[in-house]
Amino acid sequence: MTTKLFERLVTKFSIKVTDLIKYLDVSKATIYNYRNLENFSDIPKDKQLKILYLFGKENEEELELVLDESDSELLNKYLNRISSILGDSANSKKEALASLEELTAQNEKLRQENSALKRQAEVLKKFSALDEFTLTILFDKISEIVSGANSAEMKEFIDYLDIFAKYRKTLR
Repeated sequence: MTTKLFERLVTKFSIKVTDLIKYLDVSKATIYNYRNLENFSDIPKDKQLKILYLFGKENEEELELVLDESDSELLNKYLNRISSILGDSANSKKEALASLEELTAQNEKLRQENSALKRQAEVLKKFSALDEFTLTILFDKISEIVSGANSAEMKEFIDYLDIFAKYRKTLR
């Protein structure tokens, strides 16, 4: 077997370390370790398979033949395949990152909505002693008052409710 097969492939096709990091999903140090390995078989099997796929080959012997290739048309096909796969890999990572950011934002929004609904549920528990008819009339009247109200009018309404609560306490 030829020594440092991975190093020679990377060098021959000028594959960027950053592209390999993204494609193989390993660190920069790991890429350099792979490049320094004497035997291709010392690379973990899952990474070997990805490297074989990158060149469209099924085994180490076929990869070695790529190194001996001098036909410029065939070499261009390899370069196009490599850049296409590495480009697709980078694009899919970018899309995944964008999706993750979007999901994180949606998750935060849903968490806030959930908190608001929990607060509303706690408030509504206070109305549990009222019958359905009274609740309907009360909520209809409140919705009439607050629909289209600006913040000053809402404050005035709440102040009236506070005054009523104090009045009611004094009558008890």
